[in-house]
Amino acid sequence: MQKTIQEVLKDIKAKKYAPIYVLHGDEPFFIDQVADAFEDQVLTESEKSFNQFVLFGKDQSMGSVISYARRYPMMAEKQVIIVKEASFLEALAKGKEAKGNEDMKAWEDYCARPTDSTLLVFTIKNLVNEKAKILTLLDKTGVVVCSKKVTDGQVGNWLKDYLAQHQLSIQMAPLELMVSYVGTDLQRMAHEADKLIVNCPAGSEIGPEEVEKYVGISREYNIFEYQKALMQRNVAKAQKIAFYFAENTKQNPVPPMLALLFGFFSKVLMVHDLGALSDGELAKQIGVNPYFVKDYQLAKRNYSLAKVVRILEAIKHADLKVKGVIGAAESERDILLDLSFEILHL
Repeated sequence: MQKTIQEVLKDIKAKKYAPIYVLHGDEPFFIDQVADAFEDQVLTESEKSFNQFVLFGKDQSMGSVISYARRYPMMAEKQVIIVKEASFLEALAKGKEAKGNEDMKAWEDYCARPTDSTLLVFTIKNLVNEKAKILTLLDKTGVVVCSKKVTDGQVGNWLKDYLAQHQLSIQMAPLELMVSYVGTDLQRMAHEADKLIVNCPAGSEIGPEEVEKYVGISREYNIFEYQKALMQRNVAKAQKIAFYFAENTKQNPVPPMLALLFGFFSKVLMVHDLGALSDGELAKQIGVNPYFVKDYQLAKRNYSLAKVVRILEAIKHADLKVKGVIGAAESERDILLDLSFEILHL
C-alpha cells in the first residue's frame, strides 16, 4: 500500500509496522528522515547489537538481503534491516538486471511470505514508476513511500512546519530571506533551521535579527534583497548590493546566484505568457507561494517581455563566462557587475 512520510513516521511512533518498506523518490531529505526513524526508534540500544543491520545496496544482492531477512531475532521481538540505496532493487524496477528473473522470483517469494519478525526497509533515491512490479507486489504485505522534491512554492510552508515542531514561529520577511538564500535544498534548509532551533528559546518568534545572527544572512546584502531591488528596478540599491557581492565572491559565489536569477526571470517570463489570471492560479502555474505573486507582477510591469528574454540570454552568457566556455578569462567580480548593469540598463 501507499503511505505518506507523515503517516509512516506516525506509525513508527505508535509501533505499528509493516514487514517491508520501499522508500523512493527524488527528495533524499524525507527518505533519510524515515530511514533514520526506523534506525533510531524501533529497537532499544541493547537490542540493536544483534538485531539491527544497516546495509548498502552496492555491497549486496537480492539473495544476500533476503537471507538476512529470513533469520530470526535474538532476545528481541524484531530485527531491523535497512538497505540504503538499494541499486539491485532499482535495477529490477527498470528491468536492467541480466539475471533479473532469479532476483524477481526471490522478491516475489519474499513479498508473498515475509518474515513477521523482520522489518525490512529499502531506500531508492530516485523516483520509481508506481506501476513497477517491485512496488505492486507490496500492495498486501508492504508499504511504499514516495518522497517527491518540494517546489519553490512549497519550501516556505515546509520551513514554517519544521520550526513549528520545535515551538518556533517565523516572520514573513526572514522566511522569504531564508527561502531565497537556500532554495529547495531541504537538507541545507534543515541545517540552517537547526541553528535557529538551538539558539532561540521555544515559543519565540524568529525575526530578521535572529536570521542574520545565527544563520549568517545579512539583512541588507543578500540575494533576496538584490532580487527585490531588481524587481523594483531600484538601480541605486541593486548596484550597491551587486558591488558588495562583487567584492566578496568567496562568501557570495556567482554560479548559484546566476541560477537563482535565471529561475526568477524565467518565472517573470511565464507571468508575461500566462496573461490575466487570479493570484492563486498564477501562483499555482509558476510554482510559488501566493504571497510572492505581487513581486512577479511588479517585475512584469518593470520589464517588458522582450527585455526579460534579453535578460535570460545575458544570464546564460554570464554563466558560460564563469565556466570559461566563452570569452577571455574574466573574474567573477567583473562578470557579476557587467550582468547587473545589463539587467538594469539593457
